[in-house]
Amino acid sequence: MRQSTAEHYRKRLDVLFDYIYEHIDEDLDMATLADVALISPYHLHRVFRGIYGSSLTETIKRIRLHNAADTLINADLSMEDVAKQAKYTSVQSFTRAFSESFGMPPARFRREGDHIQFSLTPLNTEESIMHDVTIRHADGLTLIGYEHKGDYMNVGQQFEKLQGWLVSKGLITESTRFFGVYFDDPESVPVDKLTSLACVLVENADGFPAEDDMRKYTIHPSKCAVLRYKGPYANMDAAYKWLFASWLPNSGEKVGFQPVFEEYLNDAHQVPQTELLTDIYIPLES
Repeated sequence: MRQSTAEHYRKRLDVLFDYIYEHIDEDLDMATLADVALISPYHLHRVFRGIYGSSLTETIKRIRLHNAADTLINADLSMEDVAKQAKYTSVQSFTRAFSESFGMPPARFRREGDHIQFSLTPLNTEESIMHDVTIRHADGLTLIGYEHKGDYMNVGQQFEKLQGWLVSKGLITESTRFFGVYFDDPESVPVDKLTSLACVLVENADGFPAEDDMRKYTIHPSKCAVLRYKGPYANMDAAYKWLFASWLPNSGEKVGFQPVFEEYLNDAHQVPQTELLTDIYIPLES
C-alpha cells in the first residue's frame, strides 16, 4: 500500500528525533538535521511545524533546557558548564532563555525550585495546601503507544513520535488525552532498565489503527491518590518522593498492584514549563 505524504514525513521525523535525542549535547546544524531527515533544508522547518505545530529550533531549545533543569537539580556543575552543555555562548544568554521558560533564573531554580519546596514541605501545615492530594476512583483506561527504555527524563522522545504519528493519521483532536505509565522505581532500578510507556487514550482498541511497534496497556478501574502538579517535568521526581515518603505513610492508604501513571493536561509545545499541568496517579488498595 502506498503511504500518504503525511506518513512519509512522519517516519522521516521519527528518525530525526532519534538523532536529536542521541546528539542533544552536540552542535545540531540545520544542514545535518536535513540530511538525517532526508528532507530538503529549504522545507524542513515548514514540514516540522506542519506536523508538530512548533518550530524545530524551539523544540531543540526546549529539550536542551529540560535537560539543563535536570542537571541543575542533580549535578553539581557550575553555571558556566550547564550553559555550555545547553549550547549557550554565555551564562547571560542561558539565564535569559531559562528564565523565560521556567519563570526564574537557573541559579534560583537550583536553590528554590519545586524539587526543594517538596522536600521542605511537611504534612499538616499551611504550606502543605500546595500539595493537595485527592482520593478518587479512576475509570479503566485503554492506552496505546510507544515503549521507552531508559531515563524517564527522555520519555519525551516517544511522546514526540506518538504525536507525529497521530497527526499523520488524522487522529489527534482537542479531546485527545495523553498518558505516561511508569513501571519502575528510578531509585532502585538502573537507569538503562527503566521501562515506561508514552500513550494515548483510545475508546476502541480493536478499531484503533495501531502499528506493530506500538504497545497496548490496560489500567483497570481503581481507587487512586491524585496529585495535580503544576510546573516543569524536571521537578516531578521530587513530587513522587514527597508522595511516597511523606503523604503515603500518613494517609492510612496502601498502594495497589498497578504502576503509577500520569495524565498530561496541556502541551509542552504550547505553554511555558511553569504552566505545565500533570495529574499524577498512584493506584491504591480498595
